[in-house]
Amino acid sequence: METAFTADGLDASIGLGECQSGTDRVHWSARLRSMTQDEQGTNFRFQEVSGTTSIVLVHGVGLDQAIWDSMLEDITGHSTLTYDLLGHGETVSPLGTQSFQPFVGQLYSLLEATGIPECVLVGFSLGGQVVKHFASEYPDLVRALVLISTTYHRTTKERASMASRVQKAKKGDQTDLESAALQRWFNPNFLAANPAVETQITNRLRNNDPGRFLESYELLSNAEDHPVDYASLAMPALVLTGDGDLGSTPRMAREMAQVMPNARAEIIQGAKHMGIIELHQEFSDALIGFMADGDI
Repeated sequence: METAFTADGLDASIGLGECQSGTDRVHWSARLRSMTQDEQGTNFRFQEVSGTTSIVLVHGVGLDQAIWDSMLEDITGHSTLTYDLLGHGETVSPLGTQSFQPFVGQLYSLLEATGIPECVLVGFSLGGQVVKHFASEYPDLVRALVLISTTYHRTTKERASMASRVQKAKKGDQTDLESAALQRWFNPNFLAANPAVETQITNRLRNNDPGRFLESYELLSNAEDHPVDYASLAMPALVLTGDGDLGSTPRMAREMAQVMPNARAEIIQGAKHMGIIELHQEFSDALIGFMADGDI
């Protein structure tokens, strides 16, 4: 039985459109997915499938839970939980400090509210940083860990490049930031064939509260200043990135997997930073295959 928890407590359908990537159809959200809110003010959508381990998906900076819509279409048959991070989407409470702890506390409260005893925890970009810190603090709640397009030990040059983007954001250079982000995140032929995706992402970026966005963007830029004990992450782990991801490179993915006791890295060919949309089926197949290998 599948149950979709929404704001009015009833099952709700999700308005979806389709876009084209080669011969594959890419689903995109025509509006924000129907959501409800926990006592902490976190907007979320929990779809429960009896007898399955919940997959909890945590989005990236400046975005919201709608970025998972394409993958959610691929992984039906599994319980899924998506939500808007502090200061993102429809969750209005700000991060409030340069620390990952508020994000960790937000996720802990949400798992309590939804009654999820353990989960497969999936994080993308900023979400990858969040789930690393969460899994280090609450390992008993994490059956398996999946890190997608997540940085690890960036070089001085790589850190300087992101710091430069943060400074541009502080100066309000929105148009240049949007254009550069789209170039880093998607292949140009995909954007040309899928203007609806570009519109959706651009609208999300433009609708962000500048102060709340900058809090999280600066934290992500300085992620190395908030170390994680990778040796403590003993649960099965999968580290994914695209071979064309310039911010979360294959080198980072491989090296991060090597320092975790039970991890492997997989590089998705042809993917840039937002491969979870452009090549969603490949990322979904990697996730489901990883869960099957672990009998999850």
